[in-house]
Amino acid sequence: RHYDIGLNIDAEESDRLELSLDLLERLCFDEALSGWQGIGFVIQAYQKRCPALIDYLVDLASRSKRRLMIRLVKGAYWDTEIKRAQVDGLEDYPVYTRKAYTDIAYLACAKKLLSAPDQIYPQFATHNAQTLATIYEMAEPHRYQPGQYEFQCLHGMGEPLYEQVVGASPDKLGRPCRIYAPVGTHETLLAYLVRRLLENGAN
Repeated sequence: RHYDIGLNIDAEESDRLELSLDLLERLCFDEALSGWQGIGFVIQAYQKRCPALIDYLVDLASRSKRRLMIRLVKGAYWDTEIKRAQVDGLEDYPVYTRKAYTDIAYLACAKKLLSAPDQIYPQFATHNAQTLATIYEMAEPHRYQPGQYEFQCLHGMGEPLYEQVVGASPDKLGRPCRIYAPVGTHETLLAYLVRRLLENGAN
């Protein structure tokens, strides 16, 4: 808060969601953090409860009088979620079982996030050109205002795409893009690399 650096609680497996939400709610109502708009949360479009989760986050933002940063990703633990549901003998899976459903859910969730501009600052993490173009149009480009939303990419990925997104020249989209770059020791980054490989497999 002192340096006004945004903090996003990252997305994990579905059975950790409620724990993460408990932490988020504690932060939102912490008086020591009042007035700071740097609290964020990551949500996964491949989770079937993602639309209901957005409703909860909008409500939480209203109750705590904050504008939450919400980072929308497709999801990185598909194989784990499927296997765990099978091992536990669940009747259904917590995630969509076809990528096309996740793609559609991502856009539906993006629309919900854009429809609550006073409560939510959407952060769209994608390297998919069609997804990016759809969100650009969905957000009504002729009505764009700085601070409405942003795109996000991983360092070293999607660079040709995002060269067309950022910048003020007429041939660019003129939208901000936050670049995620991992920083840490070998032991820390190895786990991060495995996660990214899992995400690529899920997509």
